[in-house]
Amino acid sequence: MAKRILSVPEKFKKFVENLQIDNESVINRRFKAIAQKVNLDYRNIRYDFGNAYFIGSYGRGTAIKGTGIFNVMVVLSPQHFKRIDTYDGNGQLYLLRELREKIVEIYPETIIKEGEKGEVVIPFQDGMIFEVIPAFTNSRGNYFYPNIADGGSWNEFNPIKEIEAINSLNYKYAGKIKHLARMMRAWKHANDVALPGMLLDNMAMNFMEDWEGKDRSYLFYGSMILAFFEYLAGKRDDQEHWYARGSNRELPRTGLFGDMANTAFKETVEVLKYEEDGDYVRADAGWNNIFGAYFPS
Repeated sequence: MAKRILSVPEKFKKFVENLQIDNESVINRRFKAIAQKVNLDYRNIRYDFGNAYFIGSYGRGTAIKGTGIFNVMVVLSPQHFKRIDTYDGNGQLYLLRELREKIVEIYPETIIKEGEKGEVVIPFQDGMIFEVIPAFTNSRGNYFYPNIADGGSWNEFNPIKEIEAINSLNYKYAGKIKHLARMMRAWKHANDVALPGMLLDNMAMNFMEDWEGKDRSYLFYGSMILAFFEYLAGKRDDQEHWYARGSNRELPRTGLFGDMANTAFKETVEVLKYEEDGDYVRADAGWNNIFGAYFPS
C-alpha cells in the first residue's frame, strides 16, 4: 500500500494549480503587438491594448495549460464599416485580406482562415495560434463580424457579455465555476469528448446555480466533480442546442457526450472508494485515467 501524500481536497487544489496557463507573458506580448498595430492602422492611435479583447476560452478564463489557439477580437471604428459595407463584391473577404496585410508587417506568417466566420490567423513557430476577428459595434451594443461565405455577410455576437456573465457567477461562487470548467476541459481533452468549450462553460454555470454544494470549499471538490458528471450524463441526447449566458446565442451540440460522462461518473465513484479505503495507488491511476496527466499523483 502506497504512503498517502495528498488528501483528496489537496489533490484537487494541486490539480487546479497544474491547469494554470504558464506562458501568459508570451501570450500578452503578442496580443499587445496585434492591438497596437491595428489601432495604429485603423484608428491612428498607439494603444497597445485598447479596442482589442481576448475572447474564447482564454477570454473567459477557462483555458488550461497546453491551450494553443487564442481568439482575439479587434474592434474597428464605424467609418471602416461604412467603407467595407459599400464595397462592390465580397467586402468581408476584402476586409480580412486588408487586415492580413497590416498584420503581415509584424508577423509575416499571417494567413486567412476561410471558414464560416473567416479569421486572420497567425501561426507562430512555437505552435501557438492567434485567430484575429475584426468586428464593429452596432446600435444594440453587440458586434458584427465578417462571414465570407456566399458572397459575404455580417454575423452578430457578443462575446464580451458572455465573459461578463461567467465572471459575475464565478465571483459569486468563489471561483468554483472556472475551476470546474478547467477541470472538465482536462477530462474532455484526455478522453476526446465532443463538448465544445463554450457549451462546457455554460454547463458549468447552469450546474453551479443548482448544486447544493455551491457555497462549499475545496473539501467538496470530489463531490462536485461527481455531481457534475451525473449532471452531464443526464442531458438528453436529442437536445440539439442550448443558449449562452450573457448573449443568448445558440450553442449547438457537436456530438454525444452523455455516455462518456456516465462512464466518468462511475469511474469517479470507484476512485473515491479507493481513496476512502486507502488504496492510493489505484486512486491515483483512476484520477489520471479520468483527467489525464495534469492530475497530481
